[in-house]
Amino acid sequence: MSVDFKKLFNNKIIKNFVIVFLGDGFSSILTLLNLSIMIRVLGLNGSSNVNLAISYVLVFDAIFNFQSFNSIIKFLPQYIISNNIHKIRQYIQQGFVLDIITSIISFIFCNLFIVIMFYIFNLDKGLIKLINIYSFSILFNLTGTSIGIIRVFDKFKYSSYINVVVNLFKFIFYVLSFFIKSSMLYFIWVELIFSIVSMVFIFVVTKYILNIKNIKNIFKIGIKWDNEFLKFNFYCNFMTTLDVPMSHLTPFLINRFIGIEFISVYKVIEKIGGIIAKIASPLVNIIYPEISTKISEGDIYGSLNLVKKLFFYIVLFGVLCFIFLGVSYKIWINILILDGEKFIGNIMFYLAFIIFKFSFVGVYPLVLSLGCIKYNMYIVLIANLVYLLCIPVLANIFNINGIIISQFIQVSFVIFMQIFIINRKLRLKV
Repeated sequence: MSVDFKKLFNNKIIKNFVIVFLGDGFSSILTLLNLSIMIRVLGLNGSSNVNLAISYVLVFDAIFNFQSFNSIIKFLPQYIISNNIHKIRQYIQQGFVLDIITSIISFIFCNLFIVIMFYIFNLDKGLIKLINIYSFSILFNLTGTSIGIIRVFDKFKYSSYINVVVNLFKFIFYVLSFFIKSSMLYFIWVELIFSIVSMVFIFVVTKYILNIKNIKNIFKIGIKWDNEFLKFNFYCNFMTTLDVPMSHLTPFLINRFIGIEFISVYKVIEKIGGIIAKIASPLVNIIYPEISTKISEGDIYGSLNLVKKLFFYIVLFGVLCFIFLGVSYKIWINILILDGEKFIGNIMFYLAFIIFKFSFVGVYPLVLSLGCIKYNMYIVLIANLVYLLCIPVLANIFNINGIIISQFIQVSFVIFMQIFIINRKLRLKV
């Protein structure tokens, strides 16, 4: 029986999804292999220290370095529809200026707060050099506006190509670590260099897109700040800051309440669970501009249907992945991590949580497009406070599973409240 994809889903969405999914899926496999290689070369403690140093930098990058892609996706479609090139240039200019200013602020704070963070989380002072080196990646992380441009102009294939090429070359350098004398510094340098290479490629692609769309001389017009754009940008990045405990602080919490060697174990579990994210993230990145455009056109029911279809496809894919990995784990688990079979219960538990989490991932773009982000800010703030309060108790009782249970509580609260806000806004059931 043939499936009418045109009827089920917009053709453009399917095409973009396939491109991004294949590229990100391949990149994800390489990232998981890289992590396994680093564990074998450095051991659990050494690889955990590298991951901890990277996580430290990402905390400050997430808090202080604004990424303007959500604002670009929200504000540009209406002016693309009306072909108002001047307004498009203004918003892109504001996005780039914010990216530059906040990256410098983030870099400064990252290096200023090292001593305080090390005291709070009782970290090894040997990590300071690793952090100092990797912190330079922040100065090149100016890609928020560029990513927004790539998505809003429907050029997803370029970001996918970049991910594949960069991760392939990174994998080659990770394999080389088996044959040369490699230390933690080697892996930090590899991560830094290829993060910069990736960002340079994104800038080149952005310039190409703007040229073919005849959007030029972005910085030759006088800057005129748009209060609504700035406010929305602030809210979106504040939301990212609120999400830091779950996304970037978890390794620090594992180090404090379980033990540093379990950071690499958790990272492997996280990467395997990320298989589900590789269908959810491309879909939500593709659908967010579609939802934003439909909301701009007044098509509320069309945007809701996209979210419902997204839920169905992710659940279907997630269940198939869960069954496949559960049946075949003896083949792959010990390749990824030594004595891996003793962690299979943790992996499957985390995978079930990820299926639940990402099946509702289309709700957040709808919240953004409906202008309900200020409510979401309070929701996530409360949810993350609950997460931080749960971890000391649950990690002590259930070990790594305690971290996963804490995340389930946090995510469940956010999803329930977001749906409640949407229902209240639209006066109908989602």
